Amino acid sequence: LVLAEAGLDVACLPVLDVLSADSHATAIGDRAFGADPAAVAALARAQVAGLETAGVLPVMKHLPGHGRARVDSHDALPRIDAAPADLSAVDLAPFRALAHLPLAMTAHLLLPAVDDSRPSTLSAAVIDRLIRSVGPLGIGYRGLLMSDDLAMGALGPDPVANALGALDAGCDLALYCPGEVEANRAVLSALAGRLAPPVPARPQ
Repeated sequence: LVLAEAGLDVACLPVLDVLSADSHATAIGDRAFGADPAAVAALARAQVAGLETAGVLPVMKHLPGHGRARVDSHDALPRIDAAPADLSAVDLAPFRALAHLPLAMTAHLLLPAVDDSRPSTLSAAVIDRLIRSVGPLGIGYRGLLMSDDLAMGALGPDPVANALGALDAGCDLALYCPGEVEANRAVLSALAGRLAPPVPARPQ
């Protein structure tokens, strides 16, 4: 209700990252619901119900799961060495349970078992195989997929390259959040050709 009363109709919740022994204390830490995927999903459903009752759209994050990260992706690129089957059984499970939600956000992670060179937000392989796929190793997510902030330290320093890379990989929205006017202009200019043309006004 506080969000709705403030005029906000979208919230970047729930956090569906599953805690592990390797979870970075401040990157995820007490932001996560716990270490059991089923409990994480159940608690997230309750949070979603509360948001929706107040008229606020939820954005589940961070696909395909930030819980195993040992470093904070705000500062550096976490490397997750788990096998795809292990990711599917634990990390992806809460997202799969809430795959009907309309909005979701990526994590900036390196998952060598799927793509050993590109962070997940910039990886078509990760987005196709783990996020969009309906197979046994996928979440089967079909809603709008936005990137996490493209200015985070996990990615390279070029916001234009990051924005184009995120869209090329399969993100629907590229978020660049620092509020740096010239960098924002550069990103918008680079993406101008990707934007849908305006719908012509109907004749009166």
